[in-house]
Amino acid sequence: MARFLGWLVVAAAVTAAADRQAQLFERAVKELNAGNYAAAEKDFEQVLDASPNHLGALQNLGLVYSKTGRVNQAIAAYRRALDLRPDDPKLLLDLGVAYLKQESFTEALPVFQRLMDSGPDVAAARDAGLLHLLITGYLKQNPTPDGRRAVGTFLNSIPPAPASFVLCKMYFESGRYDEAAQQCRKTLAADAAFPGAHRELGKALVSQHSPDAEAELAAAVAQAADDAVAVYYYGTALLQDGKALEAAAQLERALRLDQAFWGSYFYLGKIKLQFEQPAQAVPLLRKAAELNPSASVVFYELGRALLSTGQTEEAERVMQHVRELRAEELQRDTQALRKK
Repeated sequence: MARFLGWLVVAAAVTAAADRQAQLFERAVKELNAGNYAAAEKDFEQVLDASPNHLGALQNLGLVYSKTGRVNQAIAAYRRALDLRPDDPKLLLDLGVAYLKQESFTEALPVFQRLMDSGPDVAAARDAGLLHLLITGYLKQNPTPDGRRAVGTFLNSIPPAPASFVLCKMYFESGRYDEAAQQCRKTLAADAAFPGAHRELGKALVSQHSPDAEAELAAAVAQAADDAVAVYYYGTALLQDGKALEAAAQLERALRLDQAFWGSYFYLGKIKLQFEQPAQAVPLLRKAAELNPSASVVFYELGRALLSTGQTEEAERVMQHVRELRAEELQRDTQALRKK
């Protein structure tokens, strides 16, 4: 009888300890969600002191470390958690994102490969921004045939639409507009509603001065009316098609969405010059030059506007700056050609 009572006492103590641990973990999660990271960290560590293999505490402690800028510690916590559950998609994504924050793209790619292999419905497989960051970073760190093969293998493991979309963005950034357009068309063929595909295709077509750009960017704006980049490129496409007044309306709208982008000020300034309104063009072009001080074309248009308003001395200084910038641009282009 005494032995039975002793067993009951031990069982009750174990149950009480488990209850306290559960309450402590629940409190830590609430603190984490409220942004009380120091308190959450302390409580998760207490949970782990009592139960070193507590999966939830390890994962959430990694999140605390990540949110407080201690990425190395976050990675260590996620790796410990993955030792307990190697194929957990959430853990793999957390670890992969932590590597991206650290710009450790070489380490991130195999983690994301494991994530893609864990199942066909992984949300990250459609996160084009995440995939683009991963692949471009990896190729910069691994600019070799083996690196390109690794990226090819990875792209083959994700759905066709995001894979083509990432390639479209990469080709556009490298100035390969034909290939960018081809890849974005593949994206739209696989998924006509893929976010950003009309915009990226339209950007490539604008860069090619294609008459098809306007329709693609109109579709992009219809899909995402608050996409400042799509609205801006729609304005430039309209301007290329000779529709200056319609272009101005879109560029003004782009400025309302994003006041920090130089291009909208620049093209609005050019339109003002086109309609012989140099006094209105000057402040727009000054702002464009402030935001993009290395672009000779901006200062050239500013010089023209200043000259038209009778500000001759400043116009001459600006045009001298244009000559200096163009000399620097020529030198950079020459160096780039020599590297090739």
